[in-house]
Amino acid sequence: MKIVVLASGGIDSALMIQLFKNEGYEVLPLHINYNQLAENQEWKSCQALCKSFSLEPYKMDIPGFGSLPSGLTNNKLDIYKDAFLPTRNLTFITLAAAYAHSKACDSVAIGLLANPIFPDQTKEFIQKAEISISQSLGKPMKILAPLIDLDKRDILRLADEFNIPKITYYCHAGTDIPCGKCISCKERIAAEIALK
Repeated sequence: MKIVVLASGGIDSALMIQLFKNEGYEVLPLHINYNQLAENQEWKSCQALCKSFSLEPYKMDIPGFGSLPSGLTNNKLDIYKDAFLPTRNLTFITLAAAYAHSKACDSVAIGLLANPIFPDQTKEFIQKAEISISQSLGKPMKILAPLIDLDKRDILRLADEFNIPKITYYCHAGTDIPCGKCISCKERIAAEIALK
Protein backbone atom coordinates (compact mmCIF):
# COMPACT_ATOMS: atom_id res chain seq x y z
CA MET A 1 0.00 0.00 0.00
CA LYS A 2 1.24 3.46 -0.91
CA ILE A 3 0.27 6.81 0.54
CA VAL A 4 1.38 10.35 -0.29
CA VAL A 5 1.91 12.29 2.94
CA LEU A 6 2.09 16.07 2.80
CA ALA A 7 5.33 16.81 4.61
CA SER A 8 6.01 20.34 5.81
CA GLY A 9 8.91 19.47 8.08
CA GLY A 10 6.70 19.95 11.12
CA ILE A 11 5.78 17.60 13.93
CA ASP A 12 2.30 16.80 12.56
CA SER A 13 3.58 15.47 9.24
CA ALA A 14 6.45 13.67 10.97
CA LEU A 15 3.96 11.89 13.22
CA MET A 16 1.80 10.95 10.23
CA ILE A 17 4.80 9.43 8.48
CA GLN A 18 5.58 7.39 11.59
CA LEU A 19 1.98 6.20 11.97
CA PHE A 20 1.64 5.15 8.34
CA LYS A 21 5.00 3.40 8.37
CA ASN A 22 3.86 1.51 11.48
CA GLU A 23 0.78 0.38 9.53
CA GLY A 24 2.97 -1.00 6.74
CA TYR A 25 2.40 1.72 4.15
CA GLU A 26 4.99 2.74 1.60
CA VAL A 27 5.13 6.45 2.42
CA LEU A 28 5.77 8.98 -0.34
CA PRO A 29 6.50 12.34 1.35
CA LEU A 30 5.52 15.42 -0.66
CA HIS A 31 6.79 18.87 0.30
CA ILE A 32 5.17 21.92 -1.28
CA ASN A 33 7.02 25.19 -1.69
CA TYR A 34 4.44 27.93 -2.19
CA ASN A 35 6.94 30.72 -1.48
CA GLN A 36 6.09 30.74 2.23
CA LEU A 37 8.33 32.73 4.57
CA ALA A 38 9.34 29.53 6.36
CA GLU A 39 10.21 27.53 3.24
CA ASN A 40 13.98 27.32 3.78
CA GLN A 41 13.57 26.13 7.37
CA GLU A 42 10.69 23.81 6.50
CA TRP A 43 12.51 22.17 3.60
CA LYS A 44 15.66 21.69 5.67
CA SER A 45 13.62 20.07 8.44
CA CYS A 46 11.62 17.98 5.96
CA GLN A 47 14.80 16.59 4.42
CA ALA A 48 16.32 15.78 7.82
CA LEU A 49 13.14 14.10 9.06
CA CYS A 50 12.72 12.05 5.91
CA LYS A 51 16.34 10.97 6.13
CA SER A 52 15.68 9.73 9.67
CA PHE A 53 12.82 7.64 8.23
CA SER A 54 15.01 6.43 5.30
CA LEU A 55 12.71 8.26 2.89
CA GLU A 56 13.33 10.71 0.06
CA PRO A 57 10.90 13.65 -0.08
CA TYR A 58 9.64 15.00 -3.39
CA LYS A 59 9.53 18.79 -3.58
CA MET A 60 6.92 20.58 -5.67
CA ASP A 61 7.34 24.32 -6.31
CA ILE A 62 4.33 26.60 -6.88
CA PRO A 63 5.88 30.03 -6.19
CA GLY A 64 3.11 31.98 -7.92
CA PHE A 65 0.66 30.86 -5.26
CA GLY A 66 2.73 32.78 -2.72
CA SER A 67 1.91 36.07 -4.44
CA LEU A 68 -1.60 35.93 -2.97
CA PRO A 69 -1.81 38.22 0.09
CA SER A 70 -1.14 36.33 3.32
CA GLY A 71 1.00 36.80 6.39
CA LEU A 72 2.48 33.36 5.61
CA THR A 73 4.06 34.64 2.39
CA ASN A 74 4.41 38.39 2.82
CA ASN A 75 6.37 39.79 5.77
CA LYS A 76 4.65 43.16 5.33
CA LEU A 77 1.36 41.62 6.43
CA ASP A 78 0.51 40.53 9.98
CA ILE A 79 1.69 36.96 10.42
CA TYR A 80 -1.18 36.22 12.83
CA LYS A 81 -4.15 38.32 11.71
CA ASP A 82 -3.45 37.83 7.99
CA ALA A 83 -2.49 34.15 8.16
CA PHE A 84 -5.36 32.83 6.02
CA LEU A 85 -4.20 31.86 2.53
CA PRO A 86 -7.31 31.06 0.46
CA THR A 87 -7.59 27.46 -0.78
CA ARG A 88 -4.15 26.55 0.57
CA ASN A 89 -5.18 23.13 1.87
CA LEU A 90 -7.34 22.41 -1.17
CA THR A 91 -4.36 23.26 -3.38
CA PHE A 92 -2.09 21.03 -1.30
CA ILE A 93 -4.33 17.97 -1.47
CA THR A 94 -5.07 18.53 -5.16
CA LEU A 95 -1.35 18.57 -5.94
CA ALA A 96 -0.80 15.60 -3.64
CA ALA A 97 -3.56 13.68 -5.42
CA ALA A 98 -2.00 14.46 -8.80
CA TYR A 99 1.36 13.24 -7.51
CA ALA A 100 -0.28 10.13 -6.01
CA HIS A 101 -2.00 9.38 -9.33
CA SER A 102 1.36 9.57 -11.10
CA LYS A 103 2.74 7.01 -8.63
CA ALA A 104 -0.18 4.55 -8.97
CA CYS A 105 -1.25 5.48 -5.46
CA ASP A 106 -4.83 6.09 -4.30
CA SER A 107 -4.37 7.77 -0.91
CA VAL A 108 -3.22 11.17 0.33
CA ALA A 109 -2.77 12.36 3.92
CA ILE A 110 -2.78 15.88 5.33
CA GLY A 111 -1.96 16.85 8.91
CA LEU A 112 -5.08 18.70 10.01
CA LEU A 113 -5.81 18.82 13.74
CA ALA A 114 -8.87 19.34 15.94
CA ASN A 115 -10.14 22.85 16.70
CA PRO A 116 -10.07 24.22 13.13
CA ILE A 117 -9.42 27.92 12.66
CA PHE A 118 -10.03 28.12 8.91
CA PRO A 119 -12.77 26.60 6.71
CA ASP A 120 -10.30 24.31 4.91
CA GLN A 121 -9.39 22.45 8.11
CA THR A 122 -12.65 20.63 8.84
CA LYS A 123 -13.91 17.05 8.38
CA GLU A 124 -16.60 18.35 6.04
CA PHE A 125 -13.96 20.02 3.88
CA ILE A 126 -11.99 16.75 3.65
CA GLN A 127 -15.10 14.75 2.72
CA LYS A 128 -16.14 17.16 -0.03
CA ALA A 129 -12.58 17.54 -1.35
CA GLU A 130 -12.30 13.76 -1.62
CA ILE A 131 -15.48 13.63 -3.71
CA SER A 132 -14.32 16.44 -6.01
CA ILE A 133 -10.79 15.12 -6.47
CA SER A 134 -12.01 11.57 -7.11
CA GLN A 135 -14.47 12.94 -9.66
CA SER A 136 -11.72 14.93 -11.37
CA LEU A 137 -9.51 11.83 -11.63
CA GLY A 138 -12.31 9.50 -12.70
CA LYS A 139 -11.27 7.07 -9.94
CA PRO A 140 -11.37 6.99 -6.14
CA MET A 141 -8.72 8.97 -4.28
CA LYS A 142 -8.81 8.77 -0.48
CA ILE A 143 -8.06 12.01 1.33
CA LEU A 144 -7.09 11.17 4.91
CA ALA A 145 -6.64 13.43 7.90
CA PRO A 146 -5.59 10.91 10.56
CA LEU A 147 -4.84 13.54 13.23
CA ILE A 148 -8.06 15.54 12.89
CA ASP A 149 -9.48 14.44 16.26
CA LEU A 150 -6.25 15.34 18.09
CA ASP A 151 -5.00 18.68 19.35
CA LYS A 152 -1.40 19.84 19.60
CA ARG A 153 -1.02 18.45 23.12
CA ASP A 154 -1.94 14.99 21.80
CA ILE A 155 0.54 15.39 18.95
CA LEU A 156 3.38 16.31 21.28
CA ARG A 157 2.58 13.36 23.55
CA LEU A 158 2.52 10.91 20.64
CA ALA A 159 5.68 12.37 19.13
CA ASP A 160 7.47 11.69 22.42
CA GLU A 161 5.98 8.21 22.61
CA PHE A 162 7.24 7.37 19.11
CA ASN A 163 10.58 9.14 19.63
CA ILE A 164 10.07 11.49 16.69
CA PRO A 165 13.42 13.28 16.18
CA LYS A 166 13.37 16.79 17.66
CA ILE A 167 14.34 18.39 14.36
CA THR A 168 10.92 19.59 13.29
CA TYR A 169 10.19 23.22 12.46
CA TYR A 170 6.95 25.05 13.27
CA CYS A 171 7.25 28.86 13.01
CA HIS A 172 5.49 30.55 10.08
CA ALA A 173 8.00 33.41 10.17
CA GLY A 174 10.87 31.19 9.06
CA THR A 175 13.25 32.62 11.65
CA ASP A 176 15.94 30.61 13.45
CA ILE A 177 14.30 31.44 16.78
CA PRO A 178 10.49 30.95 16.64
CA CYS A 179 8.68 34.30 16.51
CA GLY A 180 6.12 33.43 19.21
CA LYS A 181 3.51 35.51 17.36
CA CYS A 182 2.22 33.32 14.52
CA ILE A 183 -0.66 30.85 14.86
CA SER A 184 1.72 27.90 14.81
CA CYS A 185 3.94 29.32 17.56
CA LYS A 186 0.98 30.23 19.76
CA GLU A 187 -0.50 26.75 19.32
CA ARG A 188 2.82 25.09 20.14
CA ILE A 189 3.54 27.29 23.18
CA ALA A 190 0.03 26.74 24.60
CA ALA A 191 0.36 22.96 24.16
CA GLU A 192 3.77 22.85 25.83
CA ILE A 193 2.52 24.91 28.78
CA ALA A 194 -0.53 22.64 29.15
CA LEU A 195 1.69 19.57 29.25
CA LYS A 196 3.92 20.86 32.05
